Amino acid sequence: MGIIIFLLTILIGAGIGIGIIYSAYFALTNYQPNKSKIRSDLRKMKTEISPWIDNLVKWDKEELELMSSTQANQTVKKGMVTTAKGVFTSIYHEPLIAYSLKKYISDNHSILFARSSNHEFVYRKKKGKTEIFIDNQKVGFLNEKGMLYGNRRNRLLARINDKNTLELPIIVGDKEVGTLMKPKAGTVNPRAFQFVGKMGQQEEAVFLSLAILELVENSLE
Repeated sequence: MGIIIFLLTILIGAGIGIGIIYSAYFALTNYQPNKSKIRSDLRKMKTEISPWIDNLVKWDKEELELMSSTQANQTVKKGMVTTAKGVFTSIYHEPLIAYSLKKYISDNHSILFARSSNHEFVYRKKKGKTEIFIDNQKVGFLNEKGMLYGNRRNRLLARINDKNTLELPIIVGDKEVGTLMKPKAGTVNPRAFQFVGKMGQQEEAVFLSLAILELVENSLE
């Protein structure tokens, strides 16, 4: 931040217009954001979607099977910085998961916040890897091949298979726990998942952490 202030001071001293200075400040702070910028943006993102979070349906095991890839209140704004937010609903149009996304100017830098009634998910993407946090605890990092490695000892926790197909099996540990379905064109209110197996609370949270990220990214394609 000190370097940014120094550069802006030079611009002001050179008599550069306020509009150009603001654009320069915006570009500098949103290119490769530091931890302070990320924390600030996360607070704003949570505040923006807090009314949606307050209205989320209480999550239970049935909601996983009823979840749809359909969204309510979806807004996407593209420019130097891309932002998106929305609420994934059930097949009965009940609000289940609210999210807010910000993609920064530099490639492979983004922050995603998502919330169900019982879990909070944060994704920090940088340099080809995505750090995943569940309820303020770092789970690990997801690489570009869809492999989620644990924060301790780099142990493989979960993975998404066949990312280029319409059916994306998600494996947690050593078992396939569910399949995320990419919606087909023209399908009305499609289910997000098929073949959902029995999962413990931790397995379900890890499953959802991968599924939410894919759902949001697929909705922007």
